This record gives sequence, structure tokens and C-alpha cells, in this order.
Amino acid sequence: MKSILFVDDERKVLDGLKRLLFPYGDEWQMEFAGGGAEALQMLAASSFDVIVADLRMPGMDGAALLNEVARLYPQMVRLILSGTWEQDLRVQAAMIAHQYLSKPCDPEVLRVTLDRAFALRDVLVDPALRALISGTACLPSTPAIYSEIIQVLRSPEASAQQIGSILAKDMGMTAKVLQLVNSSFFGLRRHLTSPEEAVMFLGVDTIKALALSASAFSAFNVLKCPWFSIEGLQRHSTVVGAMAREIAKSQKVSKQFLDDTFVAGLLHDVGQLVLVCNHPDKYDRVLNAVATGKGTIAEAERETFGTTHAEVGGYLLWLWGLPDPVVEAVAFHHNPSGCPADGFAPLTAVYVANMLEDSLPNDLPGAGVPLDTAYLTRVGVADAVEAWSSIAHEQRSERDAT
Repeated sequence: MKSILFVDDERKVLDGLKRLLFPYGDEWQMEFAGGGAEALQMLAASSFDVIVADLRMPGMDGAALLNEVARLYPQMVRLILSGTWEQDLRVQAAMIAHQYLSKPCDPEVLRVTLDRAFALRDVLVDPALRALISGTACLPSTPAIYSEIIQVLRSPEASAQQIGSILAKDMGMTAKVLQLVNSSFFGLRRHLTSPEEAVMFLGVDTIKALALSASAFSAFNVLKCPWFSIEGLQRHSTVVGAMAREIAKSQKVSKQFLDDTFVAGLLHDVGQLVLVCNHPDKYDRVLNAVATGKGTIAEAERETFGTTHAEVGGYLLWLWGLPDPVVEAVAFHHNPSGCPADGFAPLTAVYVANMLEDSLPNDLPGAGVPLDTAYLTRVGVADAVEAWSSIAHEQRSERDAT
């Protein structure tokens, strides 16, 4: 049975949660703890799939509790349910919680959030890999972009537009900022996937606190994996994001759709970063296998890890609360037919852009995998591929000319 531990120092809040969630008692096993110490005792005695904790509690606050949970039980999904608006606590929570919900919380919102947690719980078969992803709090950046953002953030004249334009060049920073801005702590009535708009909404001070105080941004250690180039990964991802956005523009979609498409393209290979940072030796073997013609990236990853970077990236971005169209595009960008949704979506644009891009990340040669025409026909865009190839060719020519 699906098990959830709720933690709050206010008894009336716990009683309210019991009443609100009573109808779900046949589906979920729910336990309630009155504070951090009691929660840790209960965790030591029983296993839980999800923990939902208040942020401001006496003795051990929610951030400290979830830090312990991440250390002792890294496979658990960690949610914050809180009414505090203090910046320092929100930034602390951003470094340890997967998602954040605001009090008072609509029971249906909580229900949907928990249902999605359980739906994705078994996407990754290997429990150790699930624990690894759940324990990922932030992702490293290329050293050059990291140095650039830190220098700008230390300047008192740093503007939101300037910071946002730097973030938009980096997948790790973009993912972390979008995790924070899309939390219900900030009361947004719609999701944001534009890095520039996210910085303007959060404010420069919040970004500075996230980067300089909480160490949410860091530089990649180039010595970890000789075959891996984070610059190559970032270059490929930026090109795919820009190309996917141009493909989406040709379909006369909304600005929100374009933002979702660009950021999905930018983040589509974020799972590679998770794997290489945690298993550099194994991932070096993956890249070596691809370079020597022993299969595609996805085939080599599945042989080594039992999963692919697409599934890893989709799982992480879901845990971080990024919008469904982005998560879907990342999770299925190598296997679009595996996605049940029909119709043109950010997934479609990212899939095609990734296939039309000349080379794989890290300057490895493509494996010549043909386009999934069955999927493109199913979503009604097979006739558009020729025009999209022209868009890709134009973008490539412009890039080569600069």
C-alpha cells in the first residue's frame, strides 16, 4: 500500500489533513508526526514512500528534517507543505525538497501531487538509481558559465534580465531556478518555463541567495570523466532548444508553448549530467562504446545502468516539479511513440530537433537512427518534416557562419 508520512508541529493542521484525506484511506497508508524527532522515530520503525513536512517547526525545522531524510532514506519523495514566506527558509527548502505546496492546500492539489509521485515511483527499476536521482539537489554548470554567473551576481548592479540571459545558456541553473519558481510558495497561477521571466518573478536577491548562500550553482569537475565534455553537452542542448523553438513557431503555437519547447530542448539531455556526475567511470565506458560504434547512447546506457538518460532526466525534472510538457519531452525524446499523448507537443519539436542536429553531445557521431515516422504520422505532422529540415539547415548555416 502507498505510504505517506505527514509532519507538522500544529496538531490542528494534522487533524485537518486527516479529515481532508480520509476519503483516500483505502488507497494510502497515512501516518502523522508532531515534529521532526517523532518523524525520524517513525521512519526508523517503518518504511514510507513520501514525506510531507511543514517548514517552520520548533526544535528541528522542515529543512533540517528533510536533510536527514535525504541522507538516511534517499529514495523517498520529499515535499514541503508550509505557509511561511521567509526567503531564507524557502531557499533552504529549495536545496532539499523536491516540491513545495502552500498552506492552506486544496486537497485535490495534494491528491494530484501524491498520485504523480506514486505513478513515477517504479519508472526506474533499480532502487539504487531511484535513490541517486532523489538525492540530486542541483546540477553543475560549464566552468565558463558558472564563473560568469557568479561574477554577475556579486555585482550590486546585476539586473534580472542580465541574470536570466546567463541562466538560459545553462541546463543546471535553468532547472534549479524553474524548480523554485514553479513551487506554490510563490502563488503563480500558471507555470513558468522562461528563465528570464523566472528571474524577474523571483527577484535578483532570491537568485543571489540561491547561488551564493545555498550553493545551488557549481562548476563541473572536468577531470571526472575523460570522454565527457560538459561544453559539448551544453552546446548540443542549446542548439536543440533553439531549433525546437523554431519548429514550434512554424505551428503557430502560444508563447507558453514556445517557452516549454525551448526549455525542454535545453534540458532534454539533463539525465546525462546526473549519470556522469554520480557514476563518471561507468559513463566514460558508455561514451567510449558509442564512439567506437557499439550502439547508440540509449543502448549503451541501458546496457550499463538498466535505464537511459531520458528516463533519468524525466524522473528528476518531475521530482523537481517542472511542468508536464517539459517532463514528457525529456522522458520520451528518444522514444516518442512511448508517449500516449496525441497531437503536436513540445515533445514533437524536441524529438525532431534532436534528430536533425548533426551530432550527439560531446561531439560523438550520430548512429543513423531513422525518424519515427509512425509517431509523426500519429500526431499529424509527418508532412512537415521536410520544412523542418530546411529550418534546421538554415540554423546550422547561420551558426557555422558566426
